[in-house]
Amino acid sequence: MRLLWALGLFSALLHVTSCLLIGAFNIQKFGDRKSRNKDVMDIIKEIVLRYDIILIQEVLDKDLTATKRLMDLVNKGSPQFRAIVSDPLGPTKHKERYLFLYRHNKVSVKDWFQYDVKGFDRPPFVVQFSSTETGVDFVLIPIHTKPESAVKEIDALVDVVEAAREKWKNNNIVVLGDFNAGGTYVRTDDWKNIRRLRDNLNFHWLIDDNVDTAVLGLPKAYDRIVVTTDMKKGVLKAGVFKAYGLGDQALAVSDHFPVEVELKPLRNAKKRGRESDETSPKDYPVGIFLQPRSIE
Repeated sequence: MRLLWALGLFSALLHVTSCLLIGAFNIQKFGDRKSRNKDVMDIIKEIVLRYDIILIQEVLDKDLTATKRLMDLVNKGSPQFRAIVSDPLGPTKHKERYLFLYRHNKVSVKDWFQYDVKGFDRPPFVVQFSSTETGVDFVLIPIHTKPESAVKEIDALVDVVEAAREKWKNNNIVVLGDFNAGGTYVRTDDWKNIRRLRDNLNFHWLIDDNVDTAVLGLPKAYDRIVVTTDMKKGVLKAGVFKAYGLGDQALAVSDHFPVEVELKPLRNAKKRGRESDETSPKDYPVGIFLQPRSIE
């Protein structure tokens, strides 16, 4: 585990010279049990520290105990991360949350909404961010599809993009997360039923079909990042982060690897103060931890 920790620390430092690094990570069954495993949490911590914003999926954390443990860990010695988290989502008793962690000196939350139109097992919790590094506001749309409904849910993401665009008049949009867009869930012949997102020239898939985002087994591009044309203008590169280990050690953390996208800096961008900017959602108290329902 010491080697993995060193690799994680090294990789986390690599992003310092970049503009803005955004990640999406399905941490398999992230809840109380996993958050009590020190070795696993040390690896998760180093993965989080790599990013300026990270979306965590499959958060099975009813009372947010695991989330608070993670926040305490990444902020130990230097309170640098804040978080915004959705309510528990899903039709079964095993509900999941979408969790965003972000560096508050580089990024602030401007607004958010919970997409509530039918068609998703875990409907997207949509967040608009502002960044001192890019100089523009941008929207992140998280998704963790139900495997059996992946084709329909992926295609329906276009409707979520339109809802965000209409609400905020902003076309700098990133859709990211565990699409389950591979293996037996989305076969080659299924792509014809995802044309609205797949064939539309206004959307760009940054993680290719032949990229492996699964820890073990045959290559599967489950996790994806899709951006609008306006957002693509600000993209430097995208890929999969695999440096934290392979095999059984990686599986102890998750059965997925994080996917990531790096955004370009805006030259001579005015550095706006985060403390005064971060007042959204409206009248919401700013703190180390944010969520739609107040938690102090």
